[in-house]
Amino acid sequence: MWFMGGQVGIYEISGSTSLEVAIAAHPIATRIDGRVVEARLELGRRVKIGEVLVELDAEAERLALARSEARLASFKAQAVALRPEIEAREAGLAAYSGAKTLLVAESRANTEEAMAQTRFAESQAATRRMLVSRNFVSREVLHEAETKAEAGHAAVRARKANTGRMKREAEVEIADRRAEIAELQRRLADLEGRATAEEVEARAIQQRIDAHFIRAAIDGYLGRVEIVRVGTVVQAGQVLGTVVPDGEPHAVAWFGSSAVGRIRPHQSARLRLDGFPWTQYGTLAATVDSVGNDPLGDRVRVELVLRPESTPFIPLVHGLSGTTEIEVERISPARLVLRAVGRWLTTRTAKAAKTTALDLSPGKSMSHTGNR
Repeated sequence: MWFMGGQVGIYEISGSTSLEVAIAAHPIATRIDGRVVEARLELGRRVKIGEVLVELDAEAERLALARSEARLASFKAQAVALRPEIEAREAGLAAYSGAKTLLVAESRANTEEAMAQTRFAESQAATRRMLVSRNFVSREVLHEAETKAEAGHAAVRARKANTGRMKREAEVEIADRRAEIAELQRRLADLEGRATAEEVEARAIQQRIDAHFIRAAIDGYLGRVEIVRVGTVVQAGQVLGTVVPDGEPHAVAWFGSSAVGRIRPHQSARLRLDGFPWTQYGTLAATVDSVGNDPLGDRVRVELVLRPESTPFIPLVHGLSGTTEIEVERISPARLVLRAVGRWLTTRTAKAAKTTALDLSPGKSMSHTGNR
């Protein structure tokens, strides 16, 4: 009766299983080559995000940063001193330009006054010339009037020349002062450009210094560490340990591709953990949470939710490994035997068909003919 009506479980067994937290563990890796000057890698120690775990020698970079900061301070100090000088020069230029404008205007006014006096002298000379022609005045009086008119013309020419000279001198002086201001502005722009470039260089050096400090990327605890002593030389990309985040672990099991379609969510499972013999600690109960739809090579990823209460004496931490058994169906012993016989017959039939095909191949037939 049991052979026909009893039930036995059929299990799929994983190739490998490991416990992982929901957030992946973060590696503690170096970004550059260097010599260790301080290491704080104690297995199991809790760390905070941003905490320095390993420090590499950065003395050369610090000296370079100090030199860069000194140059930057010098450039900024020179620029600070130059700005008020430029402002003073510009104010002086504006005052000088205003004063010269007034002087040129005054000289033009004097020229116009001289021209008016000259016109008056010419008018008097014309009048006396008429009086001389009528013998009302002497020629000496006419000569005096003409002399005043000529003197007036000379004064007008002199004042015009003086006005032109003052204008040209002012233009030359203003041009020189503007050139001096432009040179100071060029020096200021050069200093500001050097300061900006030095700031960029200082930031780049600071970034290189920061690369000498290996920090925790997440909150958690040190789950794996390498033995690192002061003076040890490390290479870029070398992994010195891992930071395991807080959180309840779950199981990740890898099964053969034949398990596709047989393993489904909500199925019960049992884990046997390496390091904790199941005969002493028992097995860890779990439930299938998700199954990968697309096999990776010849393997399928299966994630399981753990039931810690089933094994209270096993500490469930990230990194534990073992195997997983999932019950995929229950059938009677009779069906199990028939299934095994069917598989055996299928395998035997396939082998026989392969042998027959080899016997009937052209090479085999020619061989038999030659033997005959």
